[in-house]
Amino acid sequence: MSRPVEALGRLAGRVTGRMVETVPADLILDHVDLDAFVDRIDINRLLDRVDVNRLLDRIDTERLLERIDLDALLRTVDVEELVRRSGVPEIVVESQTRLAGSLLDLIRRQFAGLDAVLDKVVNRLLRRDVRAQPTTPVLLREQL
Repeated sequence: MSRPVEALGRLAGRVTGRMVETVPADLILDHVDLDAFVDRIDINRLLDRVDVNRLLDRIDTERLLERIDLDALLRTVDVEELVRRSGVPEIVVESQTRLAGSLLDLIRRQFAGLDAVLDKVVNRLLRRDVRAQPTTPVLLREQL
């Protein structure tokens, strides 16, 4: 660079510095079109520079949650779909099936016990000899 250009650059730097110190910032900003300035900013480039984890660390989650209208939010939730997706109906059906099976097993055992008691009562009333009676049904005995 030539000497006059260097001198002019130094002079401009000093004048700019003094102007910034002397002129109030509000006076300068009154003449700046902030909308045009913001339009020139590349938002994606700016967001690439943001440390999201650091930003999230600064958020007061309690205060944020206080501002959420949970009733309005829950009105938008499809509870029936949520229950279907969770598998609860299948679990209920499976539990009811097991319960019904267990109940049937219990009833069968009770009837088997009652049958044994009635068999003894009838044998006694009819004065049958228990030792002479077969221990297995006839058709089952034939297959063995």
